[in-house]
Amino acid sequence: MNLKMAHEPNDADGLILNTLTEGRNSPQNLADKLDYSRQYVQNRLQLLNAAEFVENIGGGLYELTDKGRDEIGAPERDQLERVADALDEIEAAFERGDPEAARAALEQAQEAISDTNSND
Repeated sequence: MNLKMAHEPNDADGLILNTLTEGRNSPQNLADKLDYSRQYVQNRLQLLNAAEFVENIGGGLYELTDKGRDEIGAPERDQLERVADALDEIEAAFERGDPEAARAALEQAQEAISDTNSND
C-alpha cells in the first residue's frame, strides 16, 4: 500500500505539523514539547514524511513541506470560501432586487463567519 496515498493525519499529527510551523525541529524536541514519547513522534514523523507533509532534512531535523502547510490551512480556507460565496450571493441578490435571497445569503455568511471564529 502506498503511504503517500493512505495517510490521513490524526490529532497528534496535527499538533506536530502545527509545531513545525515555528520552524524545523527534532523528534526529541517535539516529543518534549507535545508530551509524547520520542518513539511515537518518530513514527508519526516517518508517516508524515512518507505522505510528504514533512521532510527529513538531515541531522535528525524535520521541517514542514508546502503540502504540510496546505494540510494545516485546509479547514480555514474552506470556511473562508463559504464566506466569500455567501458575500457573492448577497451582492447578486441585491442586484436582482431580491431582499429575501439577500437575507438568506447574509445568514449563510454569518454562519460561515461564526464557524471560522469558533475554530480560533
